[in-house]
Amino acid sequence: MSRRPETAREAPIQAVESPILCGPYAEPTAHWLYDQTTGEAHREDGRRPASYFDPRYRQADQQLRLGQFAEETRNELALVNRLRLDVKRWREGGYRGASPVTKDLLAHWMRADAERRLFYCQREAVETVIFLLELVLPGRRPQFNLQVTDADLAQLADGDLLRLGCKMATGAGKTVVMAMLITWSLLNHLRLPSDKRFAGAVLACCPNLTIKERLQVLRPESEQSYYDHFRLIPTKLPALPPGRVLVTNWHQFQPEGEHVEGGASYRVVNKGEESPEAFARRILGNLADHAPLLVLNDEGHHAWRPNPEPDFLPPVDGSTPPPPEAQLVAVEDVEKEAEEATVWVSSLDRFAQGGGSPRLHM
Repeated sequence: MSRRPETAREAPIQAVESPILCGPYAEPTAHWLYDQTTGEAHREDGRRPASYFDPRYRQADQQLRLGQFAEETRNELALVNRLRLDVKRWREGGYRGASPVTKDLLAHWMRADAERRLFYCQREAVETVIFLLELVLPGRRPQFNLQVTDADLAQLADGDLLRLGCKMATGAGKTVVMAMLITWSLLNHLRLPSDKRFAGAVLACCPNLTIKERLQVLRPESEQSYYDHFRLIPTKLPALPPGRVLVTNWHQFQPEGEHVEGGASYRVVNKGEESPEAFARRILGNLADHAPLLVLNDEGHHAWRPNPEPDFLPPVDGSTPPPPEAQLVAVEDVEKEAEEATVWVSSLDRFAQGGGSPRLHM
């Protein structure tokens, strides 16, 4: 959490009468773009390129002039933009190279007469993860020249972990996306149990008890399961096996102390540091027998490896960095987030060492 100097102000961005240009069910075909000299919006054909804004490099008021607002700090996400093109070509080619189960599921989910139509962002999120996990990363490339490069794909590796992230707006339906990915993985595993691309068990992690209760819909045996509610499984395919989805909180991943056994503390017990195998068995129970594991984190932005670099780095373009008063950070919030992130990511490492082989991080 940072605070900008009181002298800083926003550029005068002008409102538009009809801000919504596209419907929610198809790929965007236009977007608003703000003029950097007037602050007025004009319609731009085509989809807005994926990018992000870095608030750390905002300039003080004397440098923040009309026409020098946030567009200056926009950074293109080149990997995402290239991947969007590849997934679109794969979709238009009939999902060539996918397994029969995957093709049946995608056809069922994307049908025009579906009772509950998917938002385009949900569709693209599911297609992208499947495209990467089932085809591209295992080396089963589609029969067209990919826009994503090997250097792009190398960015997805985090040591022994493979971590993918889906950034979706609040209310976009990410729980449905999680349910679809679970369906894809478990049903493919039932058909191809020796194929390591498809996990036989799923661990869904969330930050608190309230969200944990909401995510019980991801358990196939739940009376309110999303698999039934959204009719995610076509009649030609079997039902999901019960007991293969565990929903828990990240707090459960705290390692047991040397004097703790079975959740109880003893003065005389000194069993040493908990091994990765014992850790995986304690958390996963019988799910540990169904590796590889598909891991879904409901709040993926809370899981990161600590950065050895300072919070505020000098701007890469050589401009003046923010003044000290703009760099004030709520230390307690940062320490809390760092603790959560460290416990979560180190737990993924331990699952991998213990044979769980986590494959996906959302």
